[in-house]
Amino acid sequence: MQEQNANQEANYRRFIQQVVATEQVWGLSEGDIWATSSSNEFEDTEVILFWSDAESAKACAADEWANYQPEALPVAEFLENWCVGMYGDELLVGANWTPELQGKEVDPLNIALDVVQELKQCEKTITFEQYDSLSEFEEQLIEALEGDEE
Repeated sequence: MQEQNANQEANYRRFIQQVVATEQVWGLSEGDIWATSSSNEFEDTEVILFWSDAESAKACAADEWANYQPEALPVAEFLENWCVGMYGDELLVGANWTPELQGKEVDPLNIALDVVQELKQCEKTITFEQYDSLSEFEEQLIEALEGDEE
């Protein structure tokens, strides 16, 4: 179990680093429908799956997702639309799950904050539609996460 957690953590770090390097996130979709799974950790919770590269996404396009295709999202869209929207809908992000549907499940605001912090560490900037800067988006994330703790 400990080894599985270490692998999931390593896959998660790779997800954050590759997403920042390529400024893209990959999902599996069929039209407007995106690949989701039931949470392995929380009852009655759905997880939307995302990968840091097309090949990893394609490797999971089997069984019920056999007709799904990898689809790229710009990192800004993933952060401000997907992560914020998923938080509002009480969904989780599945980051770099394996074809066995194993991987880390993350609160969408936490993954957004991790991506933002990696962007800043790499001295990268991105352009948002709804926020003036990376710093403003980061402040909003931190406020929302602190509000959840109360």
